[in-house]
Amino acid sequence: MNIYLFWILFLALWAIVPLMVIKGRTDESPKIQSSPKVQVKKKSWFS
Repeated sequence: MNIYLFWILFLALWAIVPLMVIKGRTDESPKIQSSPKVQVKKKSWFS
């Protein structure tokens, strides 16, 4: 019975880890693309 539990956990680990990696990559990429740097021209006395 322990060998069945081992294989279930082993295969579940191999199924979850790639999903976590893919989800991490998809979460990081829109953050970089969706935040363009906006340069605001400040009004000052000498410019």
